[in-house]
Amino acid sequence: MFGRRTELSSDSQVRGERRIKPQHTMDQQMYRQFMDEHVIPLKAKLDDFLPVILGLRKAAQLVMPAELPDAGILGATIDDRYRQKMAGKRLPGESLTDYLKSRTALMKRKNRIQDVRFRLQLLRDIYSDVVENSKSYQVYVDWIDKWGLNRKELEARPTIREIYIFKDEDIAVELEELQDLRKDIRYNFARNPDPSVSASVRIFPEEHNATFLRKAGSILGFPDCCIERYVFDRESGVLSPEMRASNQITHSDNPDDVDVFAYFTKDFFPCQPDCPEAAAKGRAIHKALQAIDPGLAKAYEEHVAANMRLVKQYPDIIQNRLARLQEEARQQGVEPGED
Repeated sequence: MFGRRTELSSDSQVRGERRIKPQHTMDQQMYRQFMDEHVIPLKAKLDDFLPVILGLRKAAQLVMPAELPDAGILGATIDDRYRQKMAGKRLPGESLTDYLKSRTALMKRKNRIQDVRFRLQLLRDIYSDVVENSKSYQVYVDWIDKWGLNRKELEARPTIREIYIFKDEDIAVELEELQDLRKDIRYNFARNPDPSVSASVRIFPEEHNATFLRKAGSILGFPDCCIERYVFDRESGVLSPEMRASNQITHSDNPDDVDVFAYFTKDFFPCQPDCPEAAAKGRAIHKALQAIDPGLAKAYEEHVAANMRLVKQYPDIIQNRLARLQEEARQQGVEPGED
């Protein structure tokens, strides 16, 4: 529902000085150019960009590099460069000065804390060099700027970042507050680790904190009823929100009990498959898109249906994602929660 990435980066940024009023119209020429942009998939346009541009969502979250079309290549490049640097090798194109600085820092590690700090900073530096300099990343950022949107970058893990896009600059303040809350939760969990908890809790302890979940859900513009059900599921420990939402779809006997418009965006789990509040958001987006381009409205109908099918499969997706994160942490020598 709220993504699984946290902690504000030290170089996080927000752009824009003016407040832009919600509107359901847009520059048709720029709209056509945007829709022709092949680097940004239709899913991202429908889930993230267009609802915010049209003033129908407070904010949306883009995960980097996972949502980039060349995410696989970028991820493999990060891993390869990390292994080379940990082996003390000089990267192609790396200046002698930078190489010697990195080599010196590598050799100066004297204890576990210094080693972890070195690894984390190395991963952050490699991410910045590989992802932020990639053409696909620049295309996303360029279009955020062209639409006059604000953006703020948060760090989930050293090589996973979130870019929040929004119109109202006041949301930046809310994100700062969310940052502080996330940092406190992670700090307290690291000081008092519980080896009995699941991998999900160890990697993302804030995902099990009611205050954090409510604030994150509000920023992303989710209905209150769905936020409260998500919090209840997380706190109950009986069924995860992903399992509960999947079961609701799987065991629905009446097709009318599932409203695809309730699945109006990615990583969202409505309190019920026919939640009126969530479905109203989906229909509002559909109506606005219909006024702009009937063909796009039809594509959105197919898109929300695909979102619904994805929620049905989400328990398996979550397990695979956590397994990959654990393996990455093991290979990088950084335990979950240390970042």
